Amino acid sequence: MDKYIKDLTYVISNGTMENTYKMLWVRSLVDFCVFNPNQKLIHFDNLSRFIFGYYWNQTIFFNLEQSPNPLRRPVIHQIVIDKVKEYQNEYGYKPEFFTKVESKVDVDLSKISKVLKVDVCHRFPKVGKEQFDFYDLDRDNLTLTLHRPDLLKEYSDVLYELINYRWTQKLEEVNSSPRISLKVRGTDREKIRRKSLKPFRKYLDKINPNRTCFVTGKPIKEISIDHVIPWSYLYSDDLWNLVYVEKNENSSKNNRIP
Repeated sequence: MDKYIKDLTYVISNGTMENTYKMLWVRSLVDFCVFNPNQKLIHFDNLSRFIFGYYWNQTIFFNLEQSPNPLRRPVIHQIVIDKVKEYQNEYGYKPEFFTKVESKVDVDLSKISKVLKVDVCHRFPKVGKEQFDFYDLDRDNLTLTLHRPDLLKEYSDVLYELINYRWTQKLEEVNSSPRISLKVRGTDREKIRRKSLKPFRKYLDKINPNRTCFVTGKPIKEISIDHVIPWSYLYSDDLWNLVYVEKNENSSKNNRIP
């Protein structure tokens, strides 16, 4: 393996992480090179668009925290959370991947790029007192010159797996929700499909033959099956967590536990 990639995998594996910024940064570099393998000069705004999308997907589907203190979130994460709320207020709570709704979301990439300049770009290549040479920075102009974009593309599959592994490690430190590795992989590959809950009806009819709403306690007019503990938290369909509810109650509950 080329020394450039060996050094990069060493930094990904051993660099300190107060939050998930470093994994955002290196993931965006790899993504950019996959699409632009011959372009060495990169403006931060080009990376910021990828970065916004990563946080968007993990937030809108699973509401994952990206740092230890939810009262003082990383700036980029808070920017994304605010945009998710704006989107949900206008278009509803059905989660969608950023690539599908990008035209509906007004993102100021310059704000994200400024954070990358101040907090991320120069810190990523350091492990302890060691400084590694992956790119030349021009922080004043918010650009970098990447030394080997061709290698980032060539080894992208391996790098993606390593980045996701380290990202998952940090997320497990700051989130109590289960199946985090599956959530990271699902948002990364944009493969999250909620299965139909209709097969569970024959069991729920035995538990609740009168079809009484779990939320209101009243007979149901328009039936819906709901997760008591939100699906976005468990990321699974389990019979013990499913109940009958009035359809409008299910829609209004969103991800709150009644």
